Amino acid sequence: MSCATGNRRRPGLRLRITLWTISVLAAALGAGFVWVQQGLRSVLESRNDLFLERKGAELAAAAQQSHGGHTDLHDEIEREVEAYADAGLVVISRNPAGLELRPATGWAEHLAEACAELVEPGSPATVHIPGRTGAFRVLRVMVQPQSAAAHPLDLALSLDETEAVLTQFNRRAVAGSLVFLLIVVAGGWGLAQQALRPVAQSIETAQALNPADLSARLPRSGAGDELDRLAETINALLDRLASYHAQAARFTADASHELRGPLAAIRAAIDVAVQQPRSADEYRDFLGDLGEQCDRLTALVNGLLLLARGDAGQIELRRAPIRLCDLVRDVVEMYHPLAEERSVRLEQRGDAAAIVEGDGQLLRQLISNLVDNAIKFNRPGGRVAISVSAEPANVTVTVADTGVGVPPEHIEHIFERFYQADSARCSAGSGLGLSICHWIVAAHGGTLHVSSEPGAGSAFTVTLPVGS
Repeated sequence: MSCATGNRRRPGLRLRITLWTISVLAAALGAGFVWVQQGLRSVLESRNDLFLERKGAELAAAAQQSHGGHTDLHDEIEREVEAYADAGLVVISRNPAGLELRPATGWAEHLAEACAELVEPGSPATVHIPGRTGAFRVLRVMVQPQSAAAHPLDLALSLDETEAVLTQFNRRAVAGSLVFLLIVVAGGWGLAQQALRPVAQSIETAQALNPADLSARLPRSGAGDELDRLAETINALLDRLASYHAQAARFTADASHELRGPLAAIRAAIDVAVQQPRSADEYRDFLGDLGEQCDRLTALVNGLLLLARGDAGQIELRRAPIRLCDLVRDVVEMYHPLAEERSVRLEQRGDAAAIVEGDGQLLRQLISNLVDNAIKFNRPGGRVAISVSAEPANVTVTVADTGVGVPPEHIEHIFERFYQADSARCSAGSGLGLSICHWIVAAHGGTLHVSSEPGAGSAFTVTLPVGS
C-alpha cells in the first residue's frame, strides 16, 4: 500500500498551474464576494437605521405639536404604520395608559417583550422574535405630547426585505462565480499550455541532443522573461559543452598525432637496425636516436598528464614564499649551455624584493618553458632578456627575445594545446609548452600576456599577485 502511494504519479505541470490558478482566483473571488456582501449589508442596515431615525424624529415632533395628547400621537402612528405596511413598520408605544401596538398582532406582542430588555434609547438594535423567521431593526425614541408625560416609543422595521435583497445578490453572485470559474478553467488551461510551450520545445530540443552533435539550441520567445533567461543559460551551457567537446576531440586527435610521430620514428629505427648486422658505433647511434625519441615521448606524456590533472582539479599547489630572482637565476644557469650552443645571449635583471606565494616546482617549469621557447625560436647572435619587477600588489616576470616573432593572426591561438604557428616550429616541440605556462599562471591567479612583432621578436609577460 505504501509502495503504491510512493509510486503515484504527480499531476503534470500544466494541470498543476491550472489548478493553482483556479485556486487563487477562487479564493480571491470568495474574499471579494464576502467583502461586497458585507458592504451591501452595511449599506442596507444604514439605510434602515436612517429611516427609523427619520420616522422617530417625525413622531417626536408630532407629539410635541399635538394638542390632543396621546390621541393625536396615536392617529399619527396609525398613518405611518399604514403608509409603510409593505416595509414592515411596527410602532410600540409604552405610554402611561398602557402598551399600544401598531399593527396589533400576536408576533408584535412578542416583539414588544423582546424589545423591553434589548433596546436602549437612541441606539438601533437587531431583535429576533422566538418562533418567527426574520428579524427587526428597532430604534427607541422618547416622545412627550403636550400636557402629558414623556414615554418611550419603539420603532421596528422588518429586515425581511433586506434579507431578500441579500439572498438575491448571493444567488446572482454564485451563478456569476460559477460561470467565471468555468471561464477561468478554460483560460487557465490555455494560458498554461501557451506559457509552457517554450518548455515543451526546449524538452524536444534537449531530447534531440547527443554527444556527436551539440549544435541544437533551445528556442527563445524574445519576451525577455524567466523562460528566455533559462533558455539563454542552458544555451550558454551548451556552448561551453560544445566547446569542451570540440576541444577534447581536437586534443585527443592532436595527442594521437603527436604520439604517433615518435613511435613511428622508434619503430623505423628498430627496423633499420635489425635489417643487417651493424657496428657498435652504428648501434650506438641508433640507440641515441631511440633515446631522443623516448625523451620526446616522456616530455609529451608528462605534459599531457599535467594538463589532464590540472583540468580535473587534481593538482594541489604547494605554496611557499618564492624569491623569483633566485628562481630565474637558476633557470638561466640551466639554459646557459643551450644558449651558447645556439649563439644566443641570456640577460637577467630584476628586483630582489619580488616574492610570491606559489608552487616553486610549477613556477620553475613556467620560467623554463618561456626561456626554452625564447632560445629555440631566436636567431644566431640574438638575445633573451628576463626581467623581474615588484609592485605593491603584483610581481611581473617578462621574457623577451629577438627571434622570429609571432604573426598577428596566430597570437590569439598560441596558448591552445598543440597549436604551432608554422611548420618550422613543428620539429621544435609538441605545442604544449605555452599551454602548460598558461595553466600554471591561471592556477596561481595571474595573467600571461604576449606581444610580438614578426621579425623583431616576442615578449611574454607573467603577472602574479603578491599573495597568490
